[in-house]
Amino acid sequence: MKSERIFDAITEINEEYIEEAKAEEVKRKKKPFWKIAGMAAAFFIGVVALGIIGRILLPGASAGGGTNREPGSDYMSYSGPAFPLTALEDTSGLEFERNVDFDFSPYYNHQESYENSKGEMVYYDSWDNDAVIRDNYTVTNTTDEDITFTAVYPFAGNFRTALSRIPKITVDGKTVETELKIGPYSGGFAPAWGDEGGSESLNLSSLESWDEYKILLESGEYLKDALAENPSLDQEVIVYSFGIDYNIPMEEFDQIENADLLIDVNFNEEKSGVLNYGFNGMFRNEEGRKTFNTHIPKSFSPDFGKQKIYLIVTGEDIEIAEAKAVAGMGDYEKRPETDAVTVTMERFETTFGELMFNMVDYSDEMIKYGSQEEATIRDLVSSEEYVGYVAEFLYAHGQLSENPAERYSFGRLDDVISEVGHVSRVMYVTFEVTVPAGETLEIGTSTIREASYDFFGSREKMDLEGFDMVTRLGTNLNIIKQTASVSNTEEIEIVYNNFGFDLQSGITSVLLGDEEHYWMEIAKIRSGEN
Repeated sequence: MKSERIFDAITEINEEYIEEAKAEEVKRKKKPFWKIAGMAAAFFIGVVALGIIGRILLPGASAGGGTNREPGSDYMSYSGPAFPLTALEDTSGLEFERNVDFDFSPYYNHQESYENSKGEMVYYDSWDNDAVIRDNYTVTNTTDEDITFTAVYPFAGNFRTALSRIPKITVDGKTVETELKIGPYSGGFAPAWGDEGGSESLNLSSLESWDEYKILLESGEYLKDALAENPSLDQEVIVYSFGIDYNIPMEEFDQIENADLLIDVNFNEEKSGVLNYGFNGMFRNEEGRKTFNTHIPKSFSPDFGKQKIYLIVTGEDIEIAEAKAVAGMGDYEKRPETDAVTVTMERFETTFGELMFNMVDYSDEMIKYGSQEEATIRDLVSSEEYVGYVAEFLYAHGQLSENPAERYSFGRLDDVISEVGHVSRVMYVTFEVTVPAGETLEIGTSTIREASYDFFGSREKMDLEGFDMVTRLGTNLNIIKQTASVSNTEEIEIVYNNFGFDLQSGITSVLLGDEEHYWMEIAKIRSGEN
């Protein structure tokens, strides 16, 4: 489900409708729903092959999502609030004053274009739905001794978050180096059919509101988990690796329809566990054995010559009853066997961790295939470290968990490795600060943050997007005063808010009270010109 290219065909819409729509209204540059959906496509296809019927939720989206929510409440795509700074140590003797500024300069109109099917350039106005959030602190040392502490600044993100969106930190105007700490999956799981599905856990369910972040963070356990070492995968496993030798010229093989590899397996499910990687699905054959299936790459496939196909066995060994290639139309078992390829098999023993390292590297290569996107947090994390995050997810939710999510019940490690990279998390940048006795210094943070929004419903129709902050969630600092402000608001209007902002009356800076959560919903002022 890594590949967004699967959904390229969705963009092949009648150009007349596109041009007509663009002529009617100014377009905002919001993360397109089809692009997110593309990440779920391969998982959906694999699950359908496994016989699961239902609505499969894509990573990073919500299992819920109503259309008549109150202002400032749950979002279908919630970017998370601006969290306050905290510290790993006791900071008694220090007083903090905080100001959060929401800078809407990214909302300015700019012209973009695309080439239609007639080769004509079509121009339209657009804007990014980002704000620059500057969360700044004045720190005063009220004691007669220097105080040094490890500052921790949280933000919501995932491994695919662009490096430009990691908070930038300054102390007294000088940029400081930070260390990144990454928390576990912050969301949960939900039924395939909404609330009617009981205890099912087929869907990923990301946090939709600040209240859910409050539940996640207020005990402090989540931060401890982010700072802790990830588990290792030292257990010994038996691995069956399958390969393909092509017996005919590739130009001929490329014309063969529906060429698939089928692996029939016999094993005692009480004594052996079988995980898989590189397979599209699994079914019971006529003899009652489990059959794993996967496509055989053609020359134009991104995984041609690179495909990795594994069955990973824990416990007692299994029997590979049959390994064959089939092609043609109809059900797998009804397709004739083909001699266009020869199936090869290797059995070896290794540790789960060593094998996972191999799979992670291959998975990353497939993600980056043809990608021109900027560097992400994943690029900061070595494959060895990433295996640790995969292990953490496997023990918490996957096949190594005492209560695995149904989403992973068929043992597909492809899905786990992929979703570790895409699921939502709270991350932290940490840095050391020393405040001299009796003196004051400034800590500045700057973060590019995407707005929260709905994909459909009343907010989407009004083009309303949300930004918010929390005043004390997860912090141990003595913050004696908090203010908030907005800047570069010439091209937006604040439709709803509980800060007290009133742009028409010139109120752009406010003293905050005792509320735990402050929010605003904004809309772009449209020029009406295209």
